[in-house]
Amino acid sequence: MPDDEVKEETEPEEEDWLSGICNYDGPEADLPAGGHSKIPGWEPEKVAKVWVVMDAESEEGIREKKTAELQRDDIIIGVRLNPKTLSYIYKQYGPKFYLLRDANGEAWMTPDQWQAKFKTNGLGLVAMRNMRRKLSGGGIRTGF
Repeated sequence: MPDDEVKEETEPEEEDWLSGICNYDGPEADLPAGGHSKIPGWEPEKVAKVWVVMDAESEEGIREKKTAELQRDDIIIGVRLNPKTLSYIYKQYGPKFYLLRDANGEAWMTPDQWQAKFKTNGLGLVAMRNMRRKLSGGGIRTGF
């Protein structure tokens, strides 16, 4: 064995001192912390077909709006992404066209892997978060 591969018997094993300390399991642990697209300038909210906003005065308690109809004070509680657009993107770029990361920064996940793990639509969650920030002026491009 070369000298650089010989391990001193007195040298202690390296300990992962962060193990268990950095695990976030709070109320938002099942929300995406971020995402990455293979398509330049693409964000999930760009394929929003309709947004679901609270409307306490209506019989249903909700109202659907197109992106252009959204107001600064709308409280977005849901989104329907255009399935045909997503299908086309999947065919062109494959399932890794957009990757999501959870609150603990584990490995990147495809939207399907996210759905299997958390039982939620990761793309929809990112779209709602981004649009809420855009409406409030929270530092995300506002080109919608």
